[in-house]
This record gives sequence, C-alpha cells and structure tokens, in this order.
Amino acid sequence: MGKPSEHRQALTAITFSNIGHGFSHMFTLLYATTVLYLPKVFDLQYGELLGLSSLGLVLFGVAALPAGWLGDRWSQIGMMAIFFIGIGIGAIVIGMATGPTLLFIGLTLIGLFASIYHPVGIAWIVALANKKGMTLGINGVFGNIGSAVAPVFVGLMIDYVTWRAAFIIPGVLSILVGASLLLVWKAGWIRDATKDKTPTGIPNTTAFVRVFIVLTITMACTGFVYTGLTNTMPKLMEMGLSAAYAASYTEIGIFVGVISGLASLSSIFGGWMADRYSARSIYIVFWTLQVPILFTIVSLSDVQLLLAVLLLLCCILCFAAAENILVAQYTAFRWRAVAYGAKFVLALGIGGLTVHLAGSLFDHNGNFGFLYVLFGGAAILAAIAALFLPGGRVVAETSVTLNS
Repeated sequence: MGKPSEHRQALTAITFSNIGHGFSHMFTLLYATTVLYLPKVFDLQYGELLGLSSLGLVLFGVAALPAGWLGDRWSQIGMMAIFFIGIGIGAIVIGMATGPTLLFIGLTLIGLFASIYHPVGIAWIVALANKKGMTLGINGVFGNIGSAVAPVFVGLMIDYVTWRAAFIIPGVLSILVGASLLLVWKAGWIRDATKDKTPTGIPNTTAFVRVFIVLTITMACTGFVYTGLTNTMPKLMEMGLSAAYAASYTEIGIFVGVISGLASLSSIFGGWMADRYSARSIYIVFWTLQVPILFTIVSLSDVQLLLAVLLLLCCILCFAAAENILVAQYTAFRWRAVAYGAKFVLALGIGGLTVHLAGSLFDHNGNFGFLYVLFGGAAILAAIAALFLPGGRVVAETSVTLNS
C-alpha cells in the first residue's frame, strides 16, 4: 500500500479523536444518571452509591500523567486504542454487576482508561491543527455531545429496557471502535504525529512560570466546578423540576442531555475567541459570569433552574479551548501529552474528589447548598488568578512531520 496522504491521515486521526472525546465524557457520566435509580436495586443510599465512582473519577485525572508520558514516548494511536477497549470493558463490568463491588471495579476501570483520552487525544489533535482554537472548539462539541447523550440514553434504558443495557451496549460499541482504530493503524492510514503542523513560539522563562502557577489554580477550580456540576446535575433536576416538567428518568435525562447539547455550541464560540483574543480576557469574563449563578442555583426551580445550568455550562466550555492552547504554547512538543496529563491530573483528579464530597454533603444535608457555595468561591479564586496571565498571544509557525 502506498504512503497515505497527509490530509487523509489528519482526517482519520481527527475523526477518531473526536469520537474518543465524545466517549470519554459519555462513559464517565453514564453512572451520574443511573445512580438515581440504583438505590432501589442495591438497597443503598444515593450518596453511598455516588461515592463508588469517586476513585474512578480521581484516576480519570491522576492517571492522565502516566498516560500522557506513554503517548509521548510510545504511541498516540496505540494509547487511543487501549482507551477505547479499556472503557468498553469497564462499562460491561458495570452492566453485569450484582453488587457494589463490581460497580466499584467497573467504574474504576472506566476512570483509569478514560484518563488516556485528554492528554493523548488532545495532544494528537493539536499537533494536526491549522487553526488550533477552532479545531479544539469542534472537538469540544463532540465531548459535550457525549455528555448530552449519556443522561438521555440512560433514562431510556432504565424506563424501557434495563439499566444494565446503558453500560453493556456502549461498552461493546467502544471495543469495536478500538478494534477499528487498530485496523486502520495496521493498514497505514494513520501514523503518530511527531511535530506540530503550526507550532508555537517559545515564550521567556518568566512568562512560563507565571502561566504554570496561574493554570495550576484555574485548572483545579475548573475540575472542582465542572465535574461537580455535571455529576450532580441529574439530581439537581430531579429535585428542582416539578412533575409537570420531569416525571420520569427519561424526561430528566432529556433535560440534562438537551442542556449539555446546547452548551456544546459554546465550545465553537470559545474556539473562535481563542484564535482572536487573549486567554486572560476569556478567563476573567467567563469565570466572573459564573459567580452569581453558583451562589443562587440551588434555590431555583423549573425554567429558571434550566437556564441557570445552561449558562453555567456555556461559561465553563467557553474557556476550554483557550486553556488547551495555553498549554500547547508554553510546552515543547516532546512533552506536550505529559503537559496535558498534568493539566488533567488537576482538573479531573480534583473533580473526582468533588463527587465524593457531593455525595457525603447530600446524605448529610439533603441538598447541595453548601457544595455550590464552595463552587462559587472557586470561581472567584479562578477569576482573580486569571488577572495574572500574560495578556498577549504567541504566534504560530512551520509544518507537520509524521512517523514513517
């Protein structure tokens, strides 16, 4: 077979990366809706069952660092294949669970293997992008489509099939996608990228240290707020929507899914902004907008609640592309996936602890009031930290090289 064109390689890689982003968010959120139903199956409290996902969500972040290192040192494509097959196996284990032990094992496996996507898949797509902001924005849409599909699919399975199908069906599908990736890799349709298509200039050391410190704070806040919001959203809907709006798991899932789907469009807007404006400005505006909503959201109901959750998600997704570009701009290519791994250790690892905290606070207080006050404080901290980011942008240059 002849050497594949650069265009076909890029298109194939971006396709699998976008599917992977959708799967990473879908698989890690399937349980957030399912757990509304599981207390009657396993005779355990909601908070206790929600806590079973905590280690997996911590690993979703913490394991991103070694996953990124392997992506840099071994193969982006090989790691992505392991990602697809691994989360598929984890989902099937959950679908076959007869008690909390297997639920815990399956959830942990999903978190472990899902940790591969963000450091490896995003580094992969950034290397191939001409316009990094817009490419990341579109990639973000796929991630949020996964978030949107998860609650709707789970609701339908619970109401019309069985909760187990909500894990077994996507598990089998993910394994098939992983096998397909291995086949096109073996056929030579794609190869690992070894250089940026539009690499960025290298900033001075002072700017690097300042960006590193600020991103450490803002990424931690992002993980705390975003993971907490997405994993408590179904329960917020169950408590805040009247029977006229949501009287079944399917209807709750549809509302959560529609909001996630609509919010995904803000990823494209965020990508457009990231190609034009400084990350500093984007951060300050969209973190500040979240503060009043986070402090008041638990007191809202019906339409007000739906609009508040939608606006919150839109604000968080608007700065995702700018954040990923900052990491790329201030990191050498050979350490790119490791850098993204470090980012998601913070963002997703802290998010995993948030889920455990959310379950404990809910079982103790019967609501998420104090949790969302903490989220509001995190948003204030992130907005203040963003003031210290450099105001300019780094200009891109040169072309891509792929492994032979």
